[in-house]
Amino acid sequence: MALQTTSYHREDLKGELIEAALTHVSQHGHADLSVRKMAQAVKVSPGAPYHHFPDRRSLLLAVALKGYQRLTSEGRLAVEGSAEPGQKLFKLLRNFLDFAERNPRLFALMYESELTQPVVDPAIARAQRGGFDLVRATVLALETNIPEGETGARIATMWSAIYGFALLRTRQMIQPHDEISDPFENAISDSIVKQAVRLVLT
Repeated sequence: MALQTTSYHREDLKGELIEAALTHVSQHGHADLSVRKMAQAVKVSPGAPYHHFPDRRSLLLAVALKGYQRLTSEGRLAVEGSAEPGQKLFKLLRNFLDFAERNPRLFALMYESELTQPVVDPAIARAQRGGFDLVRATVLALETNIPEGETGARIATMWSAIYGFALLRTRQMIQPHDEISDPFENAISDSIVKQAVRLVLT
């Protein structure tokens, strides 16, 4: 009984649960994540977390949204101090690849889970839109003559290249060969980003 009383008076139980879930996802993925397991992880009674997360999906959603917050914050930080729009775009896209490389299991939850399939959760859609708006603003700052009506298509093409490479790499679907000895090599990532930026410029 004392445990339950203490559980509900934790200053930031919700934050603790999210951080514990982030750690779990980072180490094990999201497939076996449960509210009960996170209660055990932060040492509260089994019923305490349900005050904040009524079901598993709500906890998964909170973790995924935290991932999007981190991705966007890191993206903004990456472009700080870059005056040239082209360099900003390069750094923004490179940061996305770096984030996916550092957080493959969190990346899977954010983009390839029940939160996005078969229908994207509205909160996830809003988070993704925030990231897209940042990319779009950076593209529009480029001094290039993109024909009217083509901006959206060019951004989509560029994004498909970056997201596709990130996904193939985290799924280990790019096998080392003569041309790509290591898909995680910095030079390969830089080359992919440069090619993607050209898709917008030409």
